[in-house]
Amino acid sequence: MNSQLRFTAWFKDPVPDAGEDDVVSQPVVGWRDSDGAAMVLDRMAGRVVAAAEQPGFTEIETVADEQLLGVVPGAGWRVRKSGQGPLPEAHDPVAFVVYSTHVVPVVSLPPAGGFRGEWRDSEWTLHVKE
Repeated sequence: MNSQLRFTAWFKDPVPDAGEDDVVSQPVVGWRDSDGAAMVLDRMAGRVVAAAEQPGFTEIETVADEQLLGVVPGAGWRVRKSGQGPLPEAHDPVAFVVYSTHVVPVVSLPPAGGFRGEWRDSEWTLHVKE
């Protein structure tokens, strides 16, 4: 498998009730010529901005471009984050995203009205129910 590197910028989740470990990510879309800063899309402004200059920025992560194999329902399973003390909070996953080297549980979806836009795949589009 030919794997290429990609980069992700991580930010503290801006919602007021976000926990200490609640983070969101954005793909790095390029690098600023003048100083090499990682650039991400500012959807509200409709332009590319330096990730490190945005509120809540925490880090840039190098991520191997993994092959997505599919998504399976999460019904009947419970997941817990590792390292959250003796009794970590359990979640009922909505689904599991299956990659060639790992599986990622999806434990929540954006609340109604809390998601602006849409998610796309080559064959499917998921829209927020209005």
